[in-house]
Amino acid sequence: MDIGTNIYTLRKEKKITQAQLAEKLGVSEQAVSKWENNQCAPDVSLFPIIANYFGVSIDRLFGYHMNSYAEEVKAIMQSIEIETQSIDDRIGLGGTYKEIEILTKGLEKYPNSPDLKISLAFSLSMVNRISEDENERKQASEKAIKLCTEVVDTCGDVNQVDNALNMLSRIYGETGEYAKAFDAIQKISAENYAHRIVETASTYRLEHNDSALRQFTEKNLFNSWLAADWILQKLSSRLSEIDQYSESVKFGKLHLKLLSIFDDGCHDFYSVHKFWAAFTLAHNYRKLEDKPNCLEAIKQLFHFGAQINSAEKNRDHHISARNPMYFADMDDPEAMEEYMLEISYEPILPSFDKFFDGDEEYIRLKETALG
Repeated sequence: MDIGTNIYTLRKEKKITQAQLAEKLGVSEQAVSKWENNQCAPDVSLFPIIANYFGVSIDRLFGYHMNSYAEEVKAIMQSIEIETQSIDDRIGLGGTYKEIEILTKGLEKYPNSPDLKISLAFSLSMVNRISEDENERKQASEKAIKLCTEVVDTCGDVNQVDNALNMLSRIYGETGEYAKAFDAIQKISAENYAHRIVETASTYRLEHNDSALRQFTEKNLFNSWLAADWILQKLSSRLSEIDQYSESVKFGKLHLKLLSIFDDGCHDFYSVHKFWAAFTLAHNYRKLEDKPNCLEAIKQLFHFGAQINSAEKNRDHHISARNPMYFADMDDPEAMEEYMLEISYEPILPSFDKFFDGDEEYIRLKETALG
């Protein structure tokens, strides 16, 4: 019965100091410190006060039924779908009101649950979207904001705080408070950076800031694509290094698909990245002694090499000039396409020459590519 440790954990989850807890309970800071160090326990009369302050049962304060707490909250969440199945207006206000009823009762039992607070905030935000009563919409939004703010201010779980901030940004965006929406977005942790990107775009859309939305989308589309390019390259290369050639082929094929998604706007967009992805793929097929697929990868290799070595190639490295279809409004000076100006085959072909060992199709292909 480690009540001191449980008080410490609950205090940290609520993000308050020993002094702040002591003030709320009407005891000294030293008393709280002694509890948490298990030097002594609170007076029995304080148990219900402490439990109520943290929004937990006395059983949980004593460390009992910790798993059942999480399971019961999960059961409340899962009951929503069952309880709303018989409601004709399930996706309208009828179903939403039922969700609010269930979640509100759940919070009465577990008033400190971030899951229930965020879920209730979402249901309330739906009232704001679909109710025709202006006063009802306003009250629902205000309550949703309050619930999310409580999670941000008191929860020690980064993901839960980010979920609350994400919900806050949506509510503020939908109520036209765009500055507050952007402020909430900026507070989302780096761990959930994807939320920042999506909610920023969403807020620009709600704000009807079309120019900002276009530029933001282009920049983050390119950066996200480039990040996926690099992590797939690192993974497929590493799998090849440890002789997992079949796995490397799987991710290598995906890598080439990714690198081709902007071909509609520029057929030789990032040709060097495509060239080396095709090389890794050909290398893996060679290791697997798969001549037909290796030859297909070699064809791709030569195709991309020809694009790079072409005298007519556009020498403007800036992405907006390279691919105006998707990046016309991208003026970031750092967004430069990286590619070599010339490809030399001499260092990479000997291993394939030996592998194909006089194969006529390979010889013709090589002679055509090398001129």
